[in-house]
Amino acid sequence: MMPSKTPRKGAPRNPSLRKPAPPDSEAVRECALELRRIGDKWNLRQKILNLISKLFCPET
Repeated sequence: MMPSKTPRKGAPRNPSLRKPAPPDSEAVRECALELRRIGDKWNLRQKILNLISKLFCPET
Protein backbone atom coordinates (compact mmCIF):
# COMPACT_ATOMS: atom_id res chain seq x y z
CA MET A 1 0.00 0.00 0.00
CA MET A 2 1.19 3.49 -0.70
CA PRO A 3 2.07 5.59 2.35
CA SER A 4 -0.16 8.51 1.30
CA LYS A 5 -3.31 6.40 1.08
CA THR A 6 -5.32 5.24 4.04
CA PRO A 7 -6.95 1.82 4.04
CA ARG A 8 -10.60 1.75 3.09
CA LYS A 9 -13.10 1.17 5.79
CA GLY A 10 -15.95 -1.25 5.30
CA ALA A 11 -19.31 0.21 4.45
CA PRO A 12 -21.27 1.08 7.59
CA ARG A 13 -24.07 -1.32 8.28
CA ASN A 14 -27.55 0.10 8.10
CA PRO A 15 -29.48 -0.94 11.22
CA SER A 16 -32.81 -0.30 9.49
CA LEU A 17 -32.20 -3.21 7.08
CA ARG A 18 -33.68 -6.41 8.37
CA LYS A 19 -32.93 -9.98 7.55
CA PRO A 20 -35.46 -11.65 5.27
CA ALA A 21 -38.14 -13.64 7.00
CA PRO A 22 -37.47 -17.33 7.42
CA PRO A 23 -39.19 -19.41 4.74
CA ASP A 24 -41.58 -21.00 7.19
CA SER A 25 -42.94 -17.75 8.65
CA GLU A 26 -46.65 -17.04 8.49
CA ALA A 27 -46.21 -13.84 6.47
CA VAL A 28 -44.23 -15.63 3.77
CA ARG A 29 -46.85 -18.37 3.51
CA GLU A 30 -49.71 -15.87 3.33
CA CYS A 31 -47.92 -13.82 0.65
CA ALA A 32 -47.19 -16.93 -1.42
CA LEU A 33 -50.81 -18.03 -1.17
CA GLU A 34 -52.08 -14.62 -2.25
CA LEU A 35 -49.68 -14.52 -5.21
CA ARG A 36 -50.86 -17.98 -6.22
CA ARG A 37 -54.49 -16.82 -6.15
CA ILE A 38 -53.67 -13.77 -8.27
CA GLY A 39 -51.80 -15.95 -10.76
CA ASP A 40 -54.69 -18.39 -10.97
CA LYS A 41 -57.14 -15.55 -11.68
CA TRP A 42 -54.93 -14.12 -14.43
CA ASN A 43 -54.44 -17.58 -15.94
CA LEU A 44 -58.20 -18.18 -16.03
CA ARG A 45 -58.74 -14.75 -17.58
CA GLN A 46 -56.19 -15.49 -20.29
CA LYS A 47 -57.76 -18.88 -21.06
CA ILE A 48 -61.19 -17.28 -21.42
CA LEU A 49 -59.82 -14.58 -23.72
CA ASN A 50 -58.08 -17.23 -25.84
CA LEU A 51 -61.31 -19.22 -26.12
CA ILE A 52 -63.30 -16.13 -27.16
CA SER A 53 -60.71 -15.19 -29.76
CA LYS A 54 -60.80 -18.73 -31.20
CA LEU A 55 -64.59 -18.65 -31.39
CA PHE A 56 -64.78 -15.26 -33.12
CA CYS A 57 -61.55 -15.45 -35.16
CA PRO A 58 -61.11 -19.11 -36.11
CA GLU A 59 -58.67 -18.36 -38.96
CA THR A 60 -55.85 -17.21 -36.64
